[in-house]
Order: sequence, then structure tokens, then C-alpha cells
Amino acid sequence: MMRDLAEFIMRGRWQALAVAVIGSVLVIAAPVSAAAIALVTLGRSVRDGAWVALWSMLPALLLGWVSGDYGTGLLLLSVFVGAAVLAQTYSLSLALLAVVPVSALGGVALLAFNSAFLDALLTVFDTWIEALESGADETAVIGLLRPSVPQVAGLMAVGNSLLACLSLLLGRYWQAALYKPGAFGDEFRALRLPSLWAAGLVLVTVAGALGGRELAAWTALAGIPVTICGFALLHHVARDRQLGFGFLAVSYMLWAFVDLLKVGVLVAVLLDAFFDFGRRAKAS
Repeated sequence: MMRDLAEFIMRGRWQALAVAVIGSVLVIAAPVSAAAIALVTLGRSVRDGAWVALWSMLPALLLGWVSGDYGTGLLLLSVFVGAAVLAQTYSLSLALLAVVPVSALGGVALLAFNSAFLDALLTVFDTWIEALESGADETAVIGLLRPSVPQVAGLMAVGNSLLACLSLLLGRYWQAALYKPGAFGDEFRALRLPSLWAAGLVLVTVAGALGGRELAAWTALAGIPVTICGFALLHHVARDRQLGFGFLAVSYMLWAFVDLLKVGVLVAVLLDAFFDFGRRAKAS
């Protein structure tokens, strides 16, 4: 089904635009639409990708003007920038890095020009907390601290960055599936960051985590490309040792719920950047 969708996207501009516009209107389909923009940018040209991105962003921005939520427009823009970098440099690691500043600028713009939307989100959060407190004892909700407006903006930027990276990878996967089946798996498992970049990003992420909740919400952006490279390393280990899908599924579940493992992934990527954990394939 996914391959059929990719083939439909690549039939022409209007088919690609149709898929992209659906995601700009339906938030749940936004990652797929962003991946469609990445596929056109990689499979055709940056110019064609820009055309699809521009016209699909217009309804997203219009809906943002009505609702106050510009997240979909930022996602589409972030993925297009990452795909354009990948198309020009052929470096998946640089493409993932390019997503981070776009997401950061989007978060800053949200904080500066659309704080009313953030206040509305916090109002919903307060209502939810009140509902929990009315139905449970105080100790059950004591750990749910109310985030600040800057913290929410940072968390939304982080969420956009992660989703944009995953959408970019999906677009790259589609491109490989159409024109070079199997190539994406090798490319992804070989994904590594340059050692100095890895060290700098890990340092920023850890320092921010130690500097308070608001700072941590923003510096977590630096950890997104490192985390993606950690997933690539995990897939390499699973393939090299023939551990199977079960190992990957359990690893992802543990990563999602155990904070210490998130730190472990950052450390593993840092060590791999300097010492190479046995990956002989050429990294992007």
C-alpha cells in the first residue's frame, strides 16, 4: 500500500500536491504529506519539491490563522528543507541536522507571535489536571507540574523536529523502494554523525537537562538527530547479530518509557562517533 502511494505521488505534480494538501488539512495525515514533499524533492528536483511544499503550505497556514495552530505548516517546511539539503549533499546526517534550526525558529516564532495559542493549550492542561484532582487523591497527580509558556513552545519545537526527521526518513525510504529497493536499510544502518557534531549536540542536550525544565525543553532539540542516529545504531546491532524484530520492538518500548535509556542512546552514539561500533558501511 505504501509503495502504491509513493508511485501515485511520483506520477506528477498534481498527484503529489493532492496527497500533500490532504495532510495540510487533516492533521493526522500531516507526516505522510510531509513525506510526499520529501519524495518529490528527492525523486524529481528541489524545484518541484518547492512547488508542492509552497502550495500545500497555503491551506495549512490558512487553517493556522483560523485555529492558531501552525504546526502542520512548520512540519511541511522543516521536511522540505531537510529534503533539499539531502538532495544537494547526499548526506542523510546533514539533512537531519538541517531540520533542527528550522524547528527551533518555528518554536521561537510561536513564542513571540502566537503566545495566545500556547496560553490556550495551558488552559486545557489546567482543566485536565483539575479533572484528575477531583477524581483521585493529591499524590496521584503531584508529579504533573504545570509547564510554562516557553517550555510548551520548546516542547512543540522538539516534537516538530522528531516528526520531521521521521517524515524525511519515510520519504527517503519511498525513494529507495521505487528506484533502488533495499538501499534505504543499508543507508540508515550506516547513519552516523561527524564526531565533533555528535560531541557538541550531546553536550548541549545534557547541559540543558541539568539547567532546568525550561532550558531542557529547548536543548532537547539538539538530541533529536543524535537519537535518530542511535536508532540507526540499534538497527545495525540487530542486523549484525540477527536479533530480529522482537529485539527492536522491545528496545523501542523501553526507550520510550525509561529515561535512563534515552541518555544511554546519546552516550552510545557519542562513543560510536569516535570509536565505531563495528559499522564498516560508509556512513552518510
